[in-house]
Amino acid sequence: MDSTIVSIIIKVALAGGLMFFLYKDARARDYSWFMWTFAPVIILFTSSLGSSLFLLALILVMYMATRPKGEIRVCPHCGKKVHYILAFCPFCRKSVKKECLRCHDTVDWDAERCPHCGSMNLTKF
Repeated sequence: MDSTIVSIIIKVALAGGLMFFLYKDARARDYSWFMWTFAPVIILFTSSLGSSLFLLALILVMYMATRPKGEIRVCPHCGKKVHYILAFCPFCRKSVKKECLRCHDTVDWDAERCPHCGSMNLTKF
């Protein structure tokens, strides 16, 4: 095979894998998924193989440094992964947390008692 075809296949495979990871992770964290998913496409068509590898690695490092940190949980409604701090699932748009009816703070979905005020009066969804 021609070296040009091999370099194109390598670039497409690496950029595609990076795009898939960035989409899934950024979507779960509700964090600019469109920008992060399509950044590798620009690099794919504008640079040589050596610089493409460097730029794809740079995008991954930048994403990992700037993304919202924290635990990823499963949405109780749609089963997709969601960042723990979000009150609503970015996929199904349903609530992933309860509200304490006494202090009006958000409470984890599976909690029986508010960790802030101790009330058992939580919203039911």
